[in-house]
Amino acid sequence: MGLTLNTQPQNFKEFYGRNVEQMPLIIAEGRVPLSVAGLMQRRLDVRNVSDDVKASWMDNYFDTGDAVAYHPDGRVRVVLDSQTLREMNKDSKRNSGALVLTEDVYASLQGEEFKKGKLGKTENPLSKKEVKSHPVWKTLARDQGLLNDYADLIFAEGKRRFDYDTAMGVYLSSAQGSTPEMRAWFVGRLGYWSRVNGGGDLDDVVGRVVGVAPEA
Repeated sequence: MGLTLNTQPQNFKEFYGRNVEQMPLIIAEGRVPLSVAGLMQRRLDVRNVSDDVKASWMDNYFDTGDAVAYHPDGRVRVVLDSQTLREMNKDSKRNSGALVLTEDVYASLQGEEFKKGKLGKTENPLSKKEVKSHPVWKTLARDQGLLNDYADLIFAEGKRRFDYDTAMGVYLSSAQGSTPEMRAWFVGRLGYWSRVNGGGDLDDVVGRVVGVAPEA
């Protein structure tokens, strides 16, 4: 049984399975993959709605339509609403669950680029203060007010339900070969510290993307 994601008609629809197979289905329905910022806003929006809807959003993980591209030289680029992800399918060239990019495609990507060692604190849970100033979270949130409100929610709920004092860590991968690669940003459930992870596998059979209807 799928998740209960809506209080109204099907503005949000779960697409469960390999991302490379689900993305064409999302696009065919005229939907777009939910972004990290969209997920953050949705979790804020369902704070006071029915328990099943709130639990579906807060207590599950989600892959998103935002991408992270890794260059073999250590550069990392955050690509919001990635067209490359939207165009992927089961025939796209992949390496260890990442899309394989050419140098020209990497160079053409629009987004915030971070040089090696300039990504802020990674691979560990963060304090709320660290989250609100973290360069990756700031880029993915797109808006400081949204990031502040979301961090306040996650830390309050995490403390209340799981006694967490740290959360929302940033976890990354790297290019596994000699050419640039791309993965989708993944956001964890509240019980898993609501971390953001750029190491997800686009071939994973338990992938989950939310397709958003145009009217939403």
